[in-house]
Amino acid sequence: MNAQSKKSKLNSCGALLICAAGLWSAAAFAKCGAIEAKGEINIIGNAFPVLQHIAKEMESCSVPGLKVQFKMTPQARTEIETAFSSNGKSPFDAAVVAMGVYANLQSKNQLLPLTQLVEKYKSKYKLEDNMLVKANGEVMAIAFMSNAQNLYYRKDLFEKHGIKVPTNYPEMVQAATALKAKEPSIEFPIAQTFAQGFDVATEFTNIYRSLGGSFFKAGTAQPAFNDAIALQTLTLMKTMMPYMTPNAFASNSDDVMNQFQQGRAAMGVLWASRAARMDDPAASKVVGKMEFAVAPAAKAGAKPASHLWWDGVVIPKNHGGNADAIFQVIMEALDEETTMKGNDIAVWIRSVYKPGRFGSAVSASGKAGAPIWPTEPFFNLAHAELGKVIPDALTGRISMQKALESAAAAYSSAAKEKGFLK
Repeated sequence: MNAQSKKSKLNSCGALLICAAGLWSAAAFAKCGAIEAKGEINIIGNAFPVLQHIAKEMESCSVPGLKVQFKMTPQARTEIETAFSSNGKSPFDAAVVAMGVYANLQSKNQLLPLTQLVEKYKSKYKLEDNMLVKANGEVMAIAFMSNAQNLYYRKDLFEKHGIKVPTNYPEMVQAATALKAKEPSIEFPIAQTFAQGFDVATEFTNIYRSLGGSFFKAGTAQPAFNDAIALQTLTLMKTMMPYMTPNAFASNSDDVMNQFQQGRAAMGVLWASRAARMDDPAASKVVGKMEFAVAPAAKAGAKPASHLWWDGVVIPKNHGGNADAIFQVIMEALDEETTMKGNDIAVWIRSVYKPGRFGSAVSASGKAGAPIWPTEPFFNLAHAELGKVIPDALTGRISMQKALESAAAAYSSAAKEKGFLK
């Protein structure tokens, strides 16, 4: 190449570095070019496969002058609730939340209504009505996926030992007994999210409602979760403990997923949003061996001990940024293209989603009668207090009845402070 050719080549872009930057900007512009904003847009969410996919789409909207960052952390709930309740500007302009977190934020009036933005961009982003989460007629969140806790089980081991896939918890304990006796590779057959706090309280909620329990006295915020059904729930949970790791009260979703992936557990209830990770050859030793079914009922003939959830995106009232730009970044990451590219890693709400192997159990849970997660604005207070005491009840440090009474009293105090009880 002669000097003139080299000069011409450089001039065509101005400089090689600028040319490379131009190509990068062009790719981002093709997706997010209509967004007119400067500065930073910061988003937060939990850490699981579909959020890695969505985070990548959001961050692809970074262009010169605008930086989009997504923080994935297991502590997302705590950070979101702290940021959204701040008297100052929230460090996060949006958050991906499950419906339980949404209910808590909405009850505290901490969310920005999205109705006008939805009306402005509904056609452009092909927003579907079942994605719109409303309260008092206002759109408060954009839901993008369904979720439920399903039964994960090692199909190869169940077939090897002629074990029936459990449909209720007594059958699950029977299956665990057989596996512990017959399968030397599995020391603790059951892995389940019994981590102190949110996880163990959620397991309690699933089983309690499957047994027919009601958290509150009808039409009131008065606690009712210290009754005979609650004792039955704790007793059932305790029957699982001999088949679980001694560190069960530290077993959150990440740990349970790891136990499955490493072949250390043979069955348990875990979020459907984790299912695709079972077949990830980079992280899993059980590729193709794990199957998924509706979560067991607490007893024969009952509804599944699971709940139907949705995950969606919200914007805090105290975001302090450009709401129009924030909303467009969210929509770019939740469009039809994103759904189709990630079809098999979530149970998407969009109609272009085609259910596959990893999402079939969520649909089956709904058909089997799994209820929607409790929506009372005071439920999270009860849930939080139960999460504090259940481990002590299951280990015998305090009696089950005393633990339940303690949780009910602490809940009542918190509910009075929040104005839910007089």
